[in-house]
Amino acid sequence: MAHSRLYVKIMNSKEWREARGSYLSDHPLCEACQAEGYVQLAQCVHHKTEVESGKTERECWQLATSASNLQALCYRHHRDAHRELRSHSKEQHQKREQERLSQWLSRLKKPGGID
Repeated sequence: MAHSRLYVKIMNSKEWREARGSYLSDHPLCEACQAEGYVQLAQCVHHKTEVESGKTERECWQLATSASNLQALCYRHHRDAHRELRSHSKEQHQKREQERLSQWLSRLKKPGGID
């Protein structure tokens, strides 16, 4: 499971720890379990839209810390969510990195950028 340096920085940040803690305080039960009709304590905070899908560093930070992008889950539902999306796969990581590189290069080629 390879992640970008930015993702690792965000996940190790005080801002993320505070957002995660606050969300779990407000949502102590697994939201997926509740939807299925039973009660289970939440152990994880899942990002509905992947943090690394942000087009800029600022967007990545917003995706990581915005309560509207978070979901309280138990370990099982969190694991299943990532398996379904294959979001932590090597292929998805490489795709995201290639998209970022392409965007960076296109910005450099714009007027006023470096050729």
